Amino acid sequence: MSALAHYLEDEGIATTIVSLVRLHSETINPPRTLWVPFELGRPIGGPDDKTTQRRVLESALGLLECDAGPPLLVDDDTKNAGTDPDPTWRNPLTIQPRTIDATDVGGTLTHLLDELAEVEPVYRRRLDATGRTTFGVVGIDIRGVLTYLMSFLADAPDASPHPDMSPNLAMRFAADDLKAFYLEASTAGDGNPSSWQLGTWFWRETAAAKLLIALRAKTMQSDSKSLARIGTVFLVPRIWADELGL
Repeated sequence: MSALAHYLEDEGIATTIVSLVRLHSETINPPRTLWVPFELGRPIGGPDDKTTQRRVLESALGLLECDAGPPLLVDDDTKNAGTDPDPTWRNPLTIQPRTIDATDVGGTLTHLLDELAEVEPVYRRRLDATGRTTFGVVGIDIRGVLTYLMSFLADAPDASPHPDMSPNLAMRFAADDLKAFYLEASTAGDGNPSSWQLGTWFWRETAAAKLLIALRAKTMQSDSKSLARIGTVFLVPRIWADELGL
């Protein structure tokens, strides 16, 4: 977007950008940039934090009225980047600890479906309450997502469930669907958990996370460059790959 801003400005269209990676903005030097300290995927603040989101948007749009620049790079003054824990949060999910044996595909799928039986009712309750979800990118239900991901673990990938996606790309987005399903379920309780609280629970306690970790290890060794890249970059966030010592 920083590079695109230069082209738009050359055509007489004023631009302002919210940047998550300050180095990129410093290097590409777009006309007007508000740098924010949030995590990737949260450019204007955490979920349901309407106050922060509105303030960030107003700050970014306010750069259009500045006499300084271009170029103009301004740091947002956010004190809480969304990682501070909420002591009032109570995870509505209580799941049994389960191990994953990547060589036992049938047993692994059984463990995952058992865990899903504990997670799905809470996800449905949250969906009924909010009326919205980010789950469903590949267009199959959650059991189909698990089965599709397991086919890659078994070295026998199923055909892509989405007509516009290759099997490898569908696997990437199926992994995103799985994460969305679990993380949305975990926000059905009281409080507003930070991303670190949610990540700690998901990546350290769930069998679903263990599946993605096993898939990451397997696909990173693939002869397919696209599959190896998906495994390296997209299945487990880098922050959690580092935290877990992967």
